[in-house]
Amino acid sequence: PEQDARDKIRKQRAQMVPKSELTAAEQLKWAWTHPGLYVIGSNEFGLADPQHPGSVSGIKCAVPGLEGKLIRSAAFSKTHAAAVDSSGALFQWGTGFAGNAPHTPTCTLKDASICEVAATDNFVVLRDNKSRIRVLSGSNAPNQLGSNTEVTLSFEPRLGWRESVVSMSAGRSHIAVTTNSGHVYTAALDKDGNSRGQLGHGSSTVVQPLQLHRIQSDLRFTSTACGDEHTLLLTNDGDVLGCGANDFGQLATGAYSSGKATMRELAPLPRLWKNGFLRPQDAYAVGIAAGAATSYAQIVQGEARRVLAWGRGIDGQLGTGTLTHMQGVPVVIPELSDREEFDEALQARRPLGLRSLITGANHALAVCDNRSNVVLDKSGASVNASPLFGHDVVVWGSNAFGQCEPGRRHRFAEPAHPPSLFTSTSGNLDNKLPLQAAPPQWIESAQLRDADSSSLPKKVLVEQMFVAGPDVTAAFLRSCK
Repeated sequence: PEQDARDKIRKQRAQMVPKSELTAAEQLKWAWTHPGLYVIGSNEFGLADPQHPGSVSGIKCAVPGLEGKLIRSAAFSKTHAAAVDSSGALFQWGTGFAGNAPHTPTCTLKDASICEVAATDNFVVLRDNKSRIRVLSGSNAPNQLGSNTEVTLSFEPRLGWRESVVSMSAGRSHIAVTTNSGHVYTAALDKDGNSRGQLGHGSSTVVQPLQLHRIQSDLRFTSTACGDEHTLLLTNDGDVLGCGANDFGQLATGAYSSGKATMRELAPLPRLWKNGFLRPQDAYAVGIAAGAATSYAQIVQGEARRVLAWGRGIDGQLGTGTLTHMQGVPVVIPELSDREEFDEALQARRPLGLRSLITGANHALAVCDNRSNVVLDKSGASVNASPLFGHDVVVWGSNAFGQCEPGRRHRFAEPAHPPSLFTSTSGNLDNKLPLQAAPPQWIESAQLRDADSSSLPKKVLVEQMFVAGPDVTAAFLRSCK
């Protein structure tokens, strides 16, 4: 009976996605016309298939209940997940949210102004186009928001005239938000939210949870990245600062010492640049990311494009081909650095960087900025050359739950091209046609499978996006407004 139940689940999942690997052109066309949220990795907590929580790891599954939905933003914690669709409806699911019984994503809020969602251990955090930061319970544990179903965080000091929040990031129990004026506000979501000084307010560890306080600095920042208990900040000059936990060298302080295990003062990363604190005049960071205890930076120096990694690397998160317990000095990820491609339009070679770098707790995914032959034109797909190809995708790090490549369990110590995401578990996993990310394209709303085309414009500009959680990786189709 147990085997019969597993076979039934496998057949149900096989109906959600194509049954064989797809070519690059097929991947793009399929991604452009199939909205929804497609997850690979662990289903222990029902994040991939909440109708069968606790079932096998290493699955590929379309989250039931989200079929046909264009997704604005999605986020995963260990035990619960959240997604916002194109209408502003917030859906939550996972055993941490709904309990161990089979379920489908529940719509818990509708607000067209919501534009981004993040997930911490116990909460879901929302950012909207009115610069509000709202916190909702993400778990079925006793409500830490008191009698409130949601809390809107206050800013201290208040946002300035025409100052607005443009991005946010979240750790296990803290968040950081960036404004268009270059300020960063941080907040603890519970009593542990500043236990390692990850809020960047100095030696004080006593903070009032659920209040955003501005980091006192003369610098101006463009983005933040939160690990479990550390925080990175990127300045508009291309420097990287950090604070919080440093047990694995995730703040790039060099050789480990107990005195450097926690860095409560926000400061430039001492070993990010070869000259110590001093950034070379021709070098600057253009992007940052953080895993649970691993840090990343995208660096431009002259014509070169490099990706650096440091911190915990025992699962291959550093991407260097080695498994390193702790790494306090940034190392170059060879497969993502100093690369070039020939640009036929310019008849010259050009450096290759990344379009995006997405991190889970102990694994990472990068979408490369290689040229695509997709022509962005409202007149339709007929203007595109054939065969189509999109942007290359690589993954590395922990694969204990199949979050990098289902069907395998070994760690990826360096970036590798995963097979097509849109396959079923009954597909042929030995046929590894590499995953391609679908670039922006105009699609007739009537072509969007299972979508309510009556609520959409006749043509929609869509793009495939990726997100990662502790033990999962996911892809979705976003409307580019």
